[in-house]
Amino acid sequence: MKMNVASFEINDYLNHEFACDCGKVHTTRLEHVRVCEHAKEDILKYLQKHAYKTVYLIEDENTRRVYGEELEIYLNANGIDSDHVILGADVVPDEASVFRILVNMKRKYDYILGIGSGTLNDLSKFISYKVSLDYGIAATAPSMDGFASVGAALIIDDLKTTYDCHVPTAIFADLEVLANAPLDMIKAGLGDIVGKYNCLVDWKIAHIINDEYYCQTIVDMVYKSIQEVVAHADGVLTRDKAAVKAITEALIETGMAMGFVGNSRPASGSEHHISHYWEMKFLFAHHKPVFHGTKVGLATPGVLAMWKKLAQDGIDFAACRERIKNFDSAAWEALVKDRFEGAAAGVLALEKKTGKNNIEKALKRIDLIEETWPDIKAVIEQELPQPEEVSAILKSVEAPYCPEQIDIDEAMAKDSVILAKEVRVRYGLLQLLWDLGLLEDYITVFVDYYRKN
Repeated sequence: MKMNVASFEINDYLNHEFACDCGKVHTTRLEHVRVCEHAKEDILKYLQKHAYKTVYLIEDENTRRVYGEELEIYLNANGIDSDHVILGADVVPDEASVFRILVNMKRKYDYILGIGSGTLNDLSKFISYKVSLDYGIAATAPSMDGFASVGAALIIDDLKTTYDCHVPTAIFADLEVLANAPLDMIKAGLGDIVGKYNCLVDWKIAHIINDEYYCQTIVDMVYKSIQEVVAHADGVLTRDKAAVKAITEALIETGMAMGFVGNSRPASGSEHHISHYWEMKFLFAHHKPVFHGTKVGLATPGVLAMWKKLAQDGIDFAACRERIKNFDSAAWEALVKDRFEGAAAGVLALEKKTGKNNIEKALKRIDLIEETWPDIKAVIEQELPQPEEVSAILKSVEAPYCPEQIDIDEAMAKDSVILAKEVRVRYGLLQLLWDLGLLEDYITVFVDYYRKN
């Protein structure tokens, strides 16, 4: 069966195998998605259909209040036996949370059901994978794209790390609950989606330079989701259910795209790496967390500005080769130890394992960049919106559009350009600029964009 992105709706992607022109057969374990009114009735029917009689609910104080308690009472009244763990309101997906969930498991269960969004989905995914149980997620906010993805993002030893796990078998999203979620979480979902503009280009450039696997059908799938969200952006501030549904389905579909590919390439690029860096710095400083999608959306215009500047500038490839030969690895290591604090050991170990910053490898990539530069430039010019367009979308929903609005000062913004690429092994704009010896020069491009816009 072929994937017809233009006509497919969300459930058309489920319970099929798609033989794709990219050479892969795309499929997903996700078998059931419902974005609807009265989702608890659908949850009950799903559990009964699969004869899941005992369920472990993973929730926090907030999600327990807005949906979890009501749902559990309803399930219990209809023959489903359950236990639950209630984490703190500002739960962090770290070792302590993992332990608390495990230690509160009282018996063997048939199914795990997370009640919440990003962090609770990640924890439910990770725990269910480790104990070899299927899981589902009852979404309480349309705030991030990890619902249907295979990865669980945890913070272990102070370093944000994505663990390959499994996708949920079911996603339930009650529109009444979602539309009444904190407005900042709905805005965060929109922010996560507009970040896809960049990640799709990061992916294509990696394909051009490094011959990385690439699937145009999956790109088209994600781009359609972006268009749907942008078209409904004017309904965000009024909590319009059509807008909330568009954001929710886009977040689920981009998660499915990651599952089809087998990694987060279709939905995570340099904008996500900058967001991850900011998140880690907030964690070190014990700063109240900022929603993932908020940071992703905020980082996106600055990244687009760097791409556009690169396309405008002429590149002296001979000078690039000389600059990279003079890379000071000792200074880089000292900077990593200072800025990454307790996570530095993990960052240094990642570099030792992968050699992202190996000079000989970089010189070979410069050759490839030079050979393919006309193609790279065309992608930047033709497939990326202007950064001001994304800023305008963020402003239209009253989302943060300047780093200072979420307590990111100029020093942290500058550091993120230099260091964000070190948290992942993923070729994109930031590694490309490093290869060319231009990364430090482009700090100004990133920071100045926000000063002027």
